[in-house]
Amino acid sequence: MTAVQHGLDELGAEREQGAAVMPLSLRGLVSGLFKCAPATMCYLAVVWVAGLLAGSIAHGPSPWLSGRVGAGLPSLGHGYWWTPLSAGLWASGLDSYLTITVLGLLILAPAEHRMGITRTFTTLLVSQTAGLLLAAGLIKLAERAHEAWPGTLAGETAVGVLPGMLGVGFALSCTLTPLWRGRLRLLLSAAIAISVMYIGHLEQLGLACGAAVGLVVMALTYDRAWPWAVPRGPKHEVRVLVGVLVAVPALGGIMAALAASAHGPMTLSSLLFTAQGGVPVQAGPALLLLLCAYGLHRGRRLAWWLAVVINLIVLAASVWVVYAVESGPTARMARPDIWTRTILPAREATVLSLVTLAVLLVTCRRFDQTSDGEAVRKLTATLAAALGVCLGAFLLLGYLLRGHLGAHPEVGGRAPDLPVRFFGSMLFSNRFLPAGLAVRLLYVWVFLSFWMVVLGALTAFFVHTRTNRDANAAARAREILSRGGSTLSYMSTWPGNAYWFSTDGRAAIAYRAIAGVAMTIGEPFGEPAAIDSAIAEFAGFCAERALQPCLYSVTARTRTATQRLGWRSVQIAEDALLPLGNLQFAGKKWQTIRAAMNKAAREGITAEWWAYQEMPAELRGQIQQISRKWMADKGLPEMNFMLGGLNELDDPNVRCLVAVDADRKLHAITSWLPVYEAGRPVGWTIDLMRRNTEGTVRGVMEFLITTAALTFQEEGARFVSLSGAPLAGLDRGEGCEQPRALQRALEVIGDAIEPAYGFQSLRQFKDKFQPVYEPLYLTYPDPAALGPIAIAIGSVYLPHPISRQGLRTLARLRRDRPQAKERSPVSS
Repeated sequence: MTAVQHGLDELGAEREQGAAVMPLSLRGLVSGLFKCAPATMCYLAVVWVAGLLAGSIAHGPSPWLSGRVGAGLPSLGHGYWWTPLSAGLWASGLDSYLTITVLGLLILAPAEHRMGITRTFTTLLVSQTAGLLLAAGLIKLAERAHEAWPGTLAGETAVGVLPGMLGVGFALSCTLTPLWRGRLRLLLSAAIAISVMYIGHLEQLGLACGAAVGLVVMALTYDRAWPWAVPRGPKHEVRVLVGVLVAVPALGGIMAALAASAHGPMTLSSLLFTAQGGVPVQAGPALLLLLCAYGLHRGRRLAWWLAVVINLIVLAASVWVVYAVESGPTARMARPDIWTRTILPAREATVLSLVTLAVLLVTCRRFDQTSDGEAVRKLTATLAAALGVCLGAFLLLGYLLRGHLGAHPEVGGRAPDLPVRFFGSMLFSNRFLPAGLAVRLLYVWVFLSFWMVVLGALTAFFVHTRTNRDANAAARAREILSRGGSTLSYMSTWPGNAYWFSTDGRAAIAYRAIAGVAMTIGEPFGEPAAIDSAIAEFAGFCAERALQPCLYSVTARTRTATQRLGWRSVQIAEDALLPLGNLQFAGKKWQTIRAAMNKAAREGITAEWWAYQEMPAELRGQIQQISRKWMADKGLPEMNFMLGGLNELDDPNVRCLVAVDADRKLHAITSWLPVYEAGRPVGWTIDLMRRNTEGTVRGVMEFLITTAALTFQEEGARFVSLSGAPLAGLDRGEGCEQPRALQRALEVIGDAIEPAYGFQSLRQFKDKFQPVYEPLYLTYPDPAALGPIAIAIGSVYLPHPISRQGLRTLARLRRDRPQAKERSPVSS
């Protein structure tokens, strides 16, 4: 199975997965593609061979060949009826050949896998032929009606199979789940709209017609062809659609600026966002509009205001252009084509801005996400500093380089040009440009730097998620936690977590917002009967804030509840449970444990229970010294996520068991977290394990765990959890689909931190106690979020991985991998 096909199966296929992972070599990849999508690969090979034989790879077919194989009114008028089909064997240039190849792998290959060869290529032929014929018919009608833009396409011929591929893409969407069906159709529709409105050639018009034909063809055979489901709630879908509406003019402007011969109906109006001049700063408004679209997708109020302001500026500029031209007869006399070059594009921009403003005003209540005061202050300070620095640099350069300037060398003459330069192509003017190349570059870089800072600051602002960290949230979470939770739920009380509470107050979830993912610390806690409804309610809470929910380290019960909601899951750890009911360390199978107990007794080592804040200063000092040495050896800070440190010991509900000898030398320490049910502890979970590496008796950690288990047994506890070994035993567990991309990412993270934390050796140590292993899962609703989920997991286990310090740490971990076992806190 190819990576593309597996991805689509992950997106919503009901078929079984299980094909072998493709080799990573190019030869293995090509061989696998030929095995899984032979017709697609053969077709792509034919296209490339035909292009090589005709010499059309670089610049497309020759005029003679294009007139006989390209589709269009001229070729059809000459009786070349085969051209809608023959056009699919060539392309208009190297970029088109590469585009066809990529789309063939992304669309045709998965379609061949899911729809079959016959249905896929029948749809391709029908969409290609009918799409180009329909486009030619529309152009003929527009020519007779004397329509300006479509009439200019009457003399064009088009080559390429993109109309057919887009038709197959819409047909493929009919086989997907509602979530991915809507996503694929929205993506293809936006791409088609941009191509037609801003590029505007016959081939682009054929894309729209071919896509429509493909959808109609599959509507006749698939019952799921027409519904556009709303899987995450109306508010989320409105945000996505409005974001796309705002992004289209920006993307269209960028494409029109890059295309050599774009002449779509909106091409000239796109110059308001991206002028054709090769000056990088002129792309600033278009990139800002794209950033606004991203912010609208996340429901950000500031993005809504920015989009409104930008469209108001465009509207005002367009109205002013129309008024200035129509009220000046000299302009019309000097430029007879001024209607098509100025007035018509300005009116088009006016209509688009009015439509966008109307949509933004109608949907304003959907964009209600604000940021905390700290983020707002940081953004304001950054923008003010960037503006001040660029203003000063502009004026200073204007004064120092006044001898190399054009019309206005004096400093005072620079002030009127400042708004022009800052807004780039929206108000760009050539009234003041330096004469020399070096000086011109300096002026460009001043304002390019300004736009880079603005875009970077706004990106950080939109990515930042406001979380609930008020003073009362932690206390409220502790009260709900006392009603019930899993073996890992007490970790939700640690600093750095945000809290969500169900509307009825019966359940809560601790989470961290990282990379657009709300990653929970364990599963929901509270009253057991409220857990299932809490998961669905938390998913809605995340959708409101454009976060992807990810329940991390949850039990099989929670996994079953998420499966009923259509979520996916992957096993990421195993919880080692030691039942205490009839536990007796007797018999041959416990020989190793008894030997550790006897050795501790011979060496005069005893176990003492303490609360950390009540511990003698001497013991606390030794614990701190051991921890500092342990952290220095492993080269990473305290994780404080699913694995506590010294700060987490300072809690009256956390119990510490230390091993000391007659001289009060500390040999090891363990800490234990309560597991509540109905207001009382029914179990205990081990957290911190630190061992003195200087003169420590072997087996001291086994001694402490055994002593703790017997103590908890006497107190009436039902079980002890030796906790899960994160990212260890990833391939264990049955009946759980394992997404290969996420699986590999978790394996990479696990391998990277193994030398520091020793999860694999920790699991082997736990086997001595013969626990009952219960799988722990990561569950998520959207397979498209696997990338951000992997980033979020990596961020909590490897803080700042791409910083200089993080890279040095990774290098050190790789170098010290052979010594990983010696650093394990449980190594004897």
